[in-house]
Amino acid sequence: IADQAEEAALAEIDRLSTILSGYDTSSEFSKWQKTLGYPVSISSELFSVLELFDQWRSLTGGGLNASAQAISLLWKEAEKSQQLPAISTLDAVVGRVQQNHWSLDPVNRTATHLSSVPLMTNTFVKSFIINAAARKVLDMPGIQSVTINIGGDIVVLGNGKEVVHISNPLANAENDLPLSKISIENSAVATSGNYRRGVMINGKLYSHIIDPRTGMPAGKVISATVVAKNATDAG
Repeated sequence: IADQAEEAALAEIDRLSTILSGYDTSSEFSKWQKTLGYPVSISSELFSVLELFDQWRSLTGGGLNASAQAISLLWKEAEKSQQLPAISTLDAVVGRVQQNHWSLDPVNRTATHLSSVPLMTNTFVKSFIINAAARKVLDMPGIQSVTINIGGDIVVLGNGKEVVHISNPLANAENDLPLSKISIENSAVATSGNYRRGVMINGKLYSHIIDPRTGMPAGKVISATVVAKNATDAG
């Protein structure tokens, strides 16, 4: 039963990746992103992810934006030249990022792509896929609990519990003692921080997490961990 559950989880992850991946040029999301200015009928999964971006873009006052990738690319170029991006250049890219990039029609389940700014849906895609895969497995006969961990984002459903270790962001090695431990059940936990990835310019590390309202890397919080009932909320 466990082997069947594993196969079902991996199959669901693969299925959703072919729909939502921003790296796979043949995914539904990638193909939709190549369209411009006209409504396209899309899957319920892709519609849900785009809808989540709209909701959280509003809730965060623009702090979450699927086009922040355009600013990240600018900082990667800055790392190559070892020069901080010019303020005028940052402002121009931020202006492009602040556009509306799509419009959704929930009645006909269509999405109209409105801009040419590169989009990446990583923020919700991983969480969305973990949630769907866990629920798929929990519905199988003989399964009482399921735990799925993808890149440190974890979902625990059913009658089981998991103790999750939170990495110390100031640790020198990944196998150092954890900062804290939490026990979760029927919920999800997500952790993000600026201590693993980023760009190095003139000896200073700038976070890979970008504030799309300013174009600047996040610098106030080293690490954040969120526990929520829904994986996309935690993510």
